[in-house]
Amino acid sequence: MSSVGATAASTFVGIYAVLIGASASEMGWLQSSANAISNGGQILWGKISDRTGSRRIFLIIGSVILASLWAMMPYASDPVNLIVIYSLISLFGSMITVNWFSLIADLSDSSVRGKFLTFINNISSAGTIISLIVMVFLFGGDLQSNIMLPFFLSSATYLISSVLLVSLKETNHRAKFEGSLLATIRKIRYDENFFPYFRATNIQGFFWSMAWPMFPITIVSVMGFGLRVVAILTIVSLSVTIVIQTLLGRVTDKTQRPPLIFVNRVMLSLIPVFYAFFHSFLLFVLLEAYSGFLGALQNIVMNSYLLDIIPTTRRAEYISIINGFNGLVYLMGALVGGYLLQYALSVFPLVKALEFSYMIVFAGRFSSSFLFLKLKEPEKKGRTPLGLFSILYRQKIPGSPSGGTIKMK
Repeated sequence: MSSVGATAASTFVGIYAVLIGASASEMGWLQSSANAISNGGQILWGKISDRTGSRRIFLIIGSVILASLWAMMPYASDPVNLIVIYSLISLFGSMITVNWFSLIADLSDSSVRGKFLTFINNISSAGTIISLIVMVFLFGGDLQSNIMLPFFLSSATYLISSVLLVSLKETNHRAKFEGSLLATIRKIRYDENFFPYFRATNIQGFFWSMAWPMFPITIVSVMGFGLRVVAILTIVSLSVTIVIQTLLGRVTDKTQRPPLIFVNRVMLSLIPVFYAFFHSFLLFVLLEAYSGFLGALQNIVMNSYLLDIIPTTRRAEYISIINGFNGLVYLMGALVGGYLLQYALSVFPLVKALEFSYMIVFAGRFSSSFLFLKLKEPEKKGRTPLGLFSILYRQKIPGSPSGGTIKMK
């Protein structure tokens, strides 16, 4: 229900910012503050959630607050107001994120987690597609009237979601903490499964977030796409995601996940290149289909892997820690990306400035993808190596053909 409104509304935030006059640096602040607050807030909410053992109360409270904030969004008449309101949405959205993800972990077993996540993600994507299809036909010519539709819809669906959550049945997973959050963070350094994933996602996250201020500027200022076209492109992406998730759900429960993660990250690094050199609606449709395919792989494989490698009794805390650090990295990356583009615009015309900036992002994303080769498959029953790629992840011992040695993490 919340995806019917909230996910669809989030699609238009960056576009709305560009349309009301946000500069490249302001787009950097919009993206960086939202992601830093969202991910950083999860450290607080995750700790509280694990201590209480209840996810439902946080989901209900967060839904009510978010309903009020989304209703305010259409009245953000300048970029600064938009940044402030969206930052608050990100703060309380983090309450939803960490508790929803932890709830999924509480309710699903590792042996069927890919299938379970497929079911959840398909419901979410279907709700978003339905609302976007309706918007395609309802969008008119006035920006203020158009933008009210997704933002007010998000507000309404969060209220409905809060009512539906009252009847939710959950299993109490109150954690018994030994030490502080800082102690947990120090301990992570020696986790041979979690730390390589933590390190890889944070390093790549910097280059990942650099492109975020650039995407909406390309869509609006270079391609000239309006809200209706953005809705259509999003529908294409989500439709492909649903199809691929359905096909992958069972596969990922039977194969090793690290090779799929590596392939996913390498292929995703090409998206900035496509944004730099695609200059037609049809090519952007193909780009969104490509993005939808990789998004499905990421939703199922990476989330399933993360849930496999975190301690059962401290799920919310571990999820909040990785998302919290990701948020700090995204803050720096999005700001650097925004100011990089601002600098490039002082030297090149818009299209060339974007091409220059996208190439820097691509180089960082591609090179950092190889950090995911360090991931290890945790010991889970029922999974087999994934063909040729499994060679990359075989535990190396002295005397092996690669000459590798065991490295303790």
